[in-house]
Amino acid sequence: MRRDLPSPTALLAFEACARLLSFKSASEELNVSPAAVSRQIRNLETYIGQPLFNRLHRGVELSVAGARLFDPVNQGFAGMATAIASLKTVEGDHQVTIGTTMGFAFYWLMPRLARFSEAWPEVTLNQVVTDEPVDFSDGHVHLAVRYGAGQWTGQECRYLFGDRIYPVCSPSFLKASGTPSTVADLADKPLIESHGIPGDHWLDWTTWFHYVGHRAAGIRTRYLNYLIGVQMALNGQGYALGWHSFVADLVASGQLVKPLDVEIRSPGAFFMTSPVGRPLGSHADKFADWLLGEASG
Repeated sequence: MRRDLPSPTALLAFEACARLLSFKSASEELNVSPAAVSRQIRNLETYIGQPLFNRLHRGVELSVAGARLFDPVNQGFAGMATAIASLKTVEGDHQVTIGTTMGFAFYWLMPRLARFSEAWPEVTLNQVVTDEPVDFSDGHVHLAVRYGAGQWTGQECRYLFGDRIYPVCSPSFLKASGTPSTVADLADKPLIESHGIPGDHWLDWTTWFHYVGHRAAGIRTRYLNYLIGVQMALNGQGYALGWHSFVADLVASGQLVKPLDVEIRSPGAFFMTSPVGRPLGSHADKFADWLLGEASG
């Protein structure tokens, strides 16, 4: 059954004019003449039977009818653009793009990627490494890994793993500063503070001390991303909070040490996220299944 819709060309012209509030700017975006844009708008207004714009001395503004029409038209074009971009990116080649923080990429994902390449040599994995929230809007990023409560608007979240968190430092720093006997002994030592994605409740020293029942007064902190924070600890510049999934190999090799047998469970967890309602495609599905398997193992 044919839908009662006006010309798609007229709707495209209307969406551009309404978004830009300028017939001239819309004509430049659409690569047509201003007269052609005006003609399409007049045709659409005739079809609907109401003016869609108020013509002002300097520019235009949406009429009441135009404002009602703009949102569904804009969302419709945006939805089509997202779906097409997703199909082109996912099915058009064998590339998968995942967004992660620097710490997760360097300490957890990269040491495991050889196993994925062995299992799926035809799939090329790209990484967007950032300590800011991953932008899914352009359709180029298929998946992301994020720490928190697993509740982010517009994102489907699948649990990967929780973690254990404990203080770590280099053997040289421990020797120079003395081995702490209790948690209270740490409060006056140089403490390296790291951050995660803003708003994701990455655990800091104050919160860690609270969980172990100690008030952390007079802490000296440096705010750094986790990768640099661990490197500072390796260089003997203080204590860092060791997330076990990231620093276990460094502790096992003796590059970092646990000065106290005290640790907490992370309040949040790591989740794999993807946009709600957007199909991943076969290649991204392969990576998602692999990532879930690695996390559970």
